[in-house]
Amino acid sequence: MNFVLACFVVVGFAVTIDLLGLVDQALKVGQRSRKSFEILRDSSMSDREKEKAMQKQSRKLFKLFGILLGGSGLALVLPLAIVWLLGQAGIGTFPGTLATLTRVDFLLVVTFVGILIYLIVRRFRN
Repeated sequence: MNFVLACFVVVGFAVTIDLLGLVDQALKVGQRSRKSFEILRDSSMSDREKEKAMQKQSRKLFKLFGILLGGSGLALVLPLAIVWLLGQAGIGTFPGTLATLTRVDFLLVVTFVGILIYLIVRRFRN
């Protein structure tokens, strides 16, 4: 049962990340970083203009950081909390599920299957 619960945690994490749109938020971080670098390289701007533009970029980056941090935390805590509640109800055990989640063979299989599913979903979305 702990194996099933560990799979639930992995799938729950992935689904929550997708539902919260965290991948898109992470892409925005990359875009903001490139924009910041462009600002620094822009020789037509004065130092004062660059400073103001970089302050604006940094506020947006900190906001994105908060969204990613909070969303990732929620994506991890939510399935683990459900597993803990199920453990309290006598369905599996929370420590056993955590032990399964940290096994190398489980991690390898989950990684392989996850990449395979990602490629299949990506192919059908495009």
